Amino acid sequence: MSLFRAANNVNKPAGTNAGPYPINRQREPERDEPAVLDGPTERIRDRAQQRGNRLAWLGMLIAVFALITSSIAALAAWQAMKVARMVALAKAPVSEAHHEAGTGFAVTYAQEPLRVQVGCSAVLFLDLDEPRANADERVSDLRYDSRCGTETPRLTLGPGAAAGAEVKDLDLDAAGCQRVIRNSPIGPGGSVEVRKGAVLCVLTAAEPPAMALVEVTDVGRTGTAGMRATSWKVAG
Repeated sequence: MSLFRAANNVNKPAGTNAGPYPINRQREPERDEPAVLDGPTERIRDRAQQRGNRLAWLGMLIAVFALITSSIAALAAWQAMKVARMVALAKAPVSEAHHEAGTGFAVTYAQEPLRVQVGCSAVLFLDLDEPRANADERVSDLRYDSRCGTETPRLTLGPGAAAGAEVKDLDLDAAGCQRVIRNSPIGPGGSVEVRKGAVLCVLTAAEPPAMALVEVTDVGRTGTAGMRATSWKVAG
């Protein structure tokens, strides 16, 4: 007689038997392989973008600072070259001094400082042939009139000046001063306000005459002002 063996627990639901050779077994990710979790990708991207923005701003600030620094250096170098040229000409003997082509002018001194210190409503005279502050009135080329309160001091031509003019451009030579005096001189009774940056051209009546360029460099309290002058001898 034939014998047939039936599987044990025939009523047991399929898939619950974990025998040695399971068929159609369902994979359980949590046991068979580790779960892959997504990291904070959006947060990392935001941090990288913020860092890039900071670096861009820093680069822009460095570029602006470099541009400003180079501009200041170029301006200072230009001023230094101009002053050095005038000082070198002033130190040369008159016989060897530079004569501007076809004009008959020779530099006698350059950027010479002059200081005015007087009281309220006082007068001080300046001689531009030497140059000298607090000079004798009879040989003075400029007269400084101090004022009181809010009134502004004034500069007028002295007895030793043949002519003069107020100019707007400090970068003038003797020929330029001569041209301005010829075209727009200070008339009788005229004066110039003493303020920082004011510039005058003055032709002296000395023998030989001189052409002077005078700049007001600073104005302090009542009766105090600083100036500097450059002078050319006018050849006969």
